[in-house]
Amino acid sequence: MFGRSETTNSGDAAAAALLAGPHDICVRCGRPTPSGVSMCEADNPGAIKSPSSTQVHGTIVIGVLVGFLLLAALLRVATSGVGPFPSSIAGAATRDDGSLDVVVTVANNGERSSAASCRTASGVAIDAPSSVFFTELIPPGESISFTQTLKPRTGGQPLSPGSVVVRCN
Repeated sequence: MFGRSETTNSGDAAAAALLAGPHDICVRCGRPTPSGVSMCEADNPGAIKSPSSTQVHGTIVIGVLVGFLLLAALLRVATSGVGPFPSSIAGAATRDDGSLDVVVTVANNGERSSAASCRTASGVAIDAPSSVFFTELIPPGESISFTQTLKPRTGGQPLSPGSVVVRCN
């Protein structure tokens, strides 16, 4: 854009006159064109105007919005019939190192088999990496129980079995 060519492909006087000032270059053949014109006379004999920048940007914005709407619709279809996942703590036992073995029961009340994402907390929130876990695939209308080991709090404080709660999505 606004390039300066030293020679012209056509050799005509009009093209040579364009080289004296700022000019654009034809997107098809590379000949110099007046500023703001994207194609030369030979490639666009009807002088059809190119779209304005507002039209181009408007088209892009509409495309992005339609893409987000399609993504939302796909997400809705992919997650329909999944969950809810009621969960409870069936039991807990403290280990020698201060960690806690927790027996978690999770049910799938949805219409499709799905795994649940569960988060545990003990009074004060536990460090995130040790408190978030995923279940195996749970068939619809069924529940599973499994044991999850929770690490002790920072500083080695043991966890209290009575204060542990679980939430699954």
